[in-house]
Amino acid sequence: MRFDVLVLGGGTAGCVMAARLSEDASRTVCLVEAGPDYGRYDEGRWPADILDSRWLASSHAWETDREDRSQLRARILGGCSSHNACIVLEGAPADYDEWGHGWSHETIRPHFDRVRGELRARTLERHELSPWHAAFADVADDAILHPMNAVGTVRWNAAFAYLDPARPRANLTILSDTLVDRVLLDGARATGASTSAGELDADAVVLTAGAYGSPAILLRSRIEEVPVGEHLSDHVGVGLGFEPTETYEREVRAFALEHPVAMAQVTLPVRSSRCPEGVCDLFVFPAVDPEEEGYAISAAVFAMKPVSLGSVRLAGDDPRTPPVVDHGFLREEADAEVLVEGVEALRELARSDDVRQYAARESRPGAEVDAATYVRTSARGFFHPTGTCALGRVADGEGRVLGFDNLYVADASFIPSVPRANTNLTVAAVAEKLAQSVAAT
Repeated sequence: MRFDVLVLGGGTAGCVMAARLSEDASRTVCLVEAGPDYGRYDEGRWPADILDSRWLASSHAWETDREDRSQLRARILGGCSSHNACIVLEGAPADYDEWGHGWSHETIRPHFDRVRGELRARTLERHELSPWHAAFADVADDAILHPMNAVGTVRWNAAFAYLDPARPRANLTILSDTLVDRVLLDGARATGASTSAGELDADAVVLTAGAYGSPAILLRSRIEEVPVGEHLSDHVGVGLGFEPTETYEREVRAFALEHPVAMAQVTLPVRSSRCPEGVCDLFVFPAVDPEEEGYAISAAVFAMKPVSLGSVRLAGDDPRTPPVVDHGFLREEADAEVLVEGVEALRELARSDDVRQYAARESRPGAEVDAATYVRTSARGFFHPTGTCALGRVADGEGRVLGFDNLYVADASFIPSVPRANTNLTVAAVAEKLAQSVAAT
């Protein structure tokens, strides 16, 4: 099969890219996704957990047998937008101004606005907050009530937002349940891709398989002239659990009679002693989890501008073999020190009257465990990996892999430094902007 453009990876970025490129009826586009495609939303075939915006979904994870849950990624059309917390946050302007190569907050801002519209994002109102989330919102003047890509309690993923309107187009092909092995190359040009469905020919190839998948494809393609797989970055943090009080259990039961109870509704920005003025470098993230007889309460804190870096490497040439991911968490002592301050700040919030009425005591790890010990033994990621095919190191400002004419990356791997926010909005905006570059070539 031959197409004008192959889009390799059907996650957030792939859905955006395929939809935008196929707007030109004269351009044939093929979107390749390793996981299933359940069709349009209104066909009613999507699994219940994938639709339920209140909780994270794990039914379509890539590697389910790994102890390192920081590597969680979705194998389904829509990618991580089909199983994430539906949080549509933008980083600080300075996060994007530092990218360079024609990128800045000013150049990406219009794409943020467009993505928010497509994802039907709306900001929660105070009366929608569960008692646990409301307590944290009340204790912090700058608490962020989440803008969310949810329609009612339906997770409005990138497949619904972008592909459903594009599905009737005769020039768009979606190949689901199709694993990408490598890009086919002829000198400095990509000629297609080798997949589990056979070889696909194309005039241009766009990688949108994510911060783990895209570098793995390039490495299997023997692209070694640029630092593919290096510079992996993710927000790093730890979680604290709390024993609920009778007051909490009574109030959350009453709340649940009239409102949906959801895991993630509020984020609190926090500044460590190392943080520059005008921005934050920590997020406090209170959470609610369903139990058999109620709703458990916890809160996590994450360093949002870490300096430690990791890598993605191949464990073998078989595309079914998961890559070797070295997160590099806390490799730099500065990240550990920032996160320790974050744990101390979270514990201080938990001692406030607003929160203490619902949290009888800290059950995990326990107040007797000092923050430094806990941070250094329990740090994990926030599911926001970036940087492994980064702008300026692996790709130019138009997403083109350095040294190649028609091979692009347009997903989280392209992001050169992780922003101070959940990354789904940024990834979609990157794909929106790069779709214009690909379409112009």
